[in-house]
Amino acid sequence: MLRLRVYTSFCARARVPLPRAAGTRLALQHRPHRTTLVGSSARHYSNASSSPRTCPSCSTPLPTALPVCPKCSYIAPLSESMSYHEMLGTSYEPNPFVVDVPQIKNELRAVQAVVHPDRWVGKPPEKQALAAAMSSRVNEALHKLSNPLRRVEYILAREGYAGEETDKLDDMGLLMDIMEAREGLANTESAEEVAEIRAQNDAKIQEILREIEQLAGAKDWEALRTAAIKLKYLQGIESAAAAWPAVVHDH
Repeated sequence: MLRLRVYTSFCARARVPLPRAAGTRLALQHRPHRTTLVGSSARHYSNASSSPRTCPSCSTPLPTALPVCPKCSYIAPLSESMSYHEMLGTSYEPNPFVVDVPQIKNELRAVQAVVHPDRWVGKPPEKQALAAAMSSRVNEALHKLSNPLRRVEYILAREGYAGEETDKLDDMGLLMDIMEAREGLANTESAEEVAEIRAQNDAKIQEILREIEQLAGAKDWEALRTAAIKLKYLQGIESAAAAWPAVVHDH
């Protein structure tokens, strides 16, 4: 049987590598699945700052959480301790995994309206450099927070539990499911079978996203790191299924 062949193949190998990182062809060709991810829920906690901030130069209320004043052209470097959440007007607490993605996308537009390099043309070079660096950093913040896998990896790194390329999946049952799904994608010629594999994998993704949300809220970073490894494997299947048949059959 397929599962027995997969299991035998697994046992013959001493190690099973993680799916390739987002820079590989599979990740580059990934297209978001139709399902709304739990981690992108519309639930939203209070903003990072409870009181309006004002410009230290002209006392005008600042339009964003960043130290930038469009009225008097005040700009200061971002604090290294400032989270990506705070940059985009959302809160890291009580649960950094719960993010309102449409809201932070809107906030990015508001932020770029004041820090985009085009708005600082003609200003002193040091201010132009600060604006360019800030614009790049908030773009990176959205890139990290808008995707559940990148978001949980960012949270873990911020908390001192960053993952490594050598991290392995210890859940044998899930590992067998992953290997069976990969073999199924490699062998099938049927779009219907691919859709079925994708649907089954998506159910597992939704389950692990619920677990990740709970663990992030409980600040159980060790368990969260383990759950993030599971999500990484499952996202590898989603990327392969979304790219089928071009990537799966390109050996």
